[in-house]
Amino acid sequence: MMKMRSYVLIAALFMWKQDCINCLRLLELRVPTHAAKGGEAILGCQFDLENDVLYSVKWYKDGREFYRYIPMSDPPISHFATPGVMVDVSRSSNTVVTLVHLSQESSGLYRCEVSGEAPLFATVYEEKYVTIYLLPESKPQLTGLEDKYNIGDKVKSNCTSAGSRPEAQLKWFINNRLAAKNYLRGPWYRTTPNTDAVETILELSFIVGSNHFQFDTMDVKCQATIAPLYQEESTHHAVRYEIQSLKPYTDEPILGEKPIPTFSGFGDTTLLQLEEGKTSTAAPRLHLNLFFLFLAFVRYING
Repeated sequence: MMKMRSYVLIAALFMWKQDCINCLRLLELRVPTHAAKGGEAILGCQFDLENDVLYSVKWYKDGREFYRYIPMSDPPISHFATPGVMVDVSRSSNTVVTLVHLSQESSGLYRCEVSGEAPLFATVYEEKYVTIYLLPESKPQLTGLEDKYNIGDKVKSNCTSAGSRPEAQLKWFINNRLAAKNYLRGPWYRTTPNTDAVETILELSFIVGSNHFQFDTMDVKCQATIAPLYQEESTHHAVRYEIQSLKPYTDEPILGEKPIPTFSGFGDTTLLQLEEGKTSTAAPRLHLNLFFLFLAFVRYING
């Protein structure tokens, strides 16, 4: 009988303990999965005490405690040196911890642990991994583009996104429409000196057609993305240039008036025969010369 009572008492204590544990619940862990190098991250830990009393809130990075909040302590906040973790105490509390000056070492597994008061010290926790990204310091750079194009011209340009970690994803647009795949070459990657950051390069190349103009203008844009933290774009505006004007009703360019040529050995060329049946005034002179030549020949024979 005593043994049965012991079992009942143990079961009751176990059920009471389970009910108390269920009183303390961690509602939400707000930790960004990605953050930018040099920036900040706000870590949130929302919990419900129900009938329990808060004993402590502790934060860990990769299993190492760096922040502690104990309401019964004076002061209630304590923080401990941890590589890659710099706490802004003025912006931290029992539910929020603010990290500033993030570095590559700030990447890691972050855990929030909430404990109730004695005698049970019920504890709940959740954790999430944070990755630190190195973002480009400038917008993507465009090279090789002209201010004016016409049908048949060739467009060839490189879009370069500055060093980042991870590498940027590049896209080309023509008049806000995604460029066709056969217009593209690359991407290529290049590691910047003294760092593991990577530059990304994507080439755009195509022959201009009438479909590439909208009201005689063409906008070419490159977009660089590192989701979910970064998206920047650069746009180049080009116009359609005018072709040299032609003489009306003819395909010949306007060349200006040219003087009629003259030849000193032939005299006035305007008197030469131009068409069959029309003679110039030079013909009688030729006949007269032949007559004098004939007379000179006769005199030579008779002489």
